Amino acid sequence: MKKKIIYMISMIVLVTVIIVMMILPKREIVSVSLFSDTATITYTDAESLQIIGDAIRTVKKVPGAVDVGPPSYRMTVTYEDSEAVQYSVYMDFQTKNGFLIKDSNSERMLDLRKKNSEELADLLAK
Repeated sequence: MKKKIIYMISMIVLVTVIIVMMILPKREIVSVSLFSDTATITYTDAESLQIIGDAIRTVKKVPGAVDVGPPSYRMTVTYEDSEAVQYSVYMDFQTKNGFLIKDSNSERMLDLRKKNSEELADLLAK
């Protein structure tokens, strides 16, 4: 009896999560601006925004606080509702490994997944 109840509750929760994920719209990025000591880059094309959006959506939060030096880039991501979110981008262009730090939570490192880090490094190196 208990197993059936647990199974039913689990199914209800799973179905609810799936429905909510389908209903909630993804926030669309309309532009990304990156600033460094030597360059300012703004992306508005669909392919570049997709690469950057995928990188942001798939980060892995690293536990603990970080203390790092100056970033490779400062990045402003602007969404369709005009909200702007600021990140620091740390990228090693030789190994194509990188991570982000969101300004609103500057002690938390957001590790880029390997594929996304490589794509972002290639995009920024153009």
